[in-house]
Amino acid sequence: MRRQLSLLFVSTAAALMFAGAAPAAFAHDNGSHHGGGSGIGLGLDLDLDLGLGLGGQHRYSQLTGKAEVPGPGDPDGRGQAAVRISRDKVCVSLTVRKIQTATAAHIHRGAKGAAGPVVVNLAAPSDGTSYSCAQVDRALAKEIANKPGQFYVNVHNAEYPAGAVRGQLQR
Repeated sequence: MRRQLSLLFVSTAAALMFAGAAPAAFAHDNGSHHGGGSGIGLGLDLDLDLGLGLGGQHRYSQLTGKAEVPGPGDPDGRGQAAVRISRDKVCVSLTVRKIQTATAAHIHRGAKGAAGPVVVNLAAPSDGTSYSCAQVDRALAKEIANKPGQFYVNVHNAEYPAGAVRGQLQR
């Protein structure tokens, strides 16, 4: 019992140390915000969602206009998505550049080269960045975590209403 408590203390301490160096993209937030804030929220679930084998998974995506299907997407458009998946919540930090003002963003079900239905609505990075969390069904969270290549993130705008940039999720 004492050894288990010691291990828990060490794991929690490591999580808190990591949180101090983690990007603001993984700040604890129950809503959404835009812009570049600084600092880290140390919510109660943060230490459980850092990919330390305690409950959270991280997936990533590089977004381009060329990857947009059916296309065309914005040829100059670029972006990144950092996705944190927990048991029943998906949080996404989005950054886009070289596109007109974003009007919508989503996670879709769909393999590379195929368009698919929206499964998670995200805050549009209308000023170039956004962070949002959405409650999801546990089965969907598990599927996104275990089969990230079957999902993609895309960002829409007025010039490219079907999608300005897109990127498949990956480990």
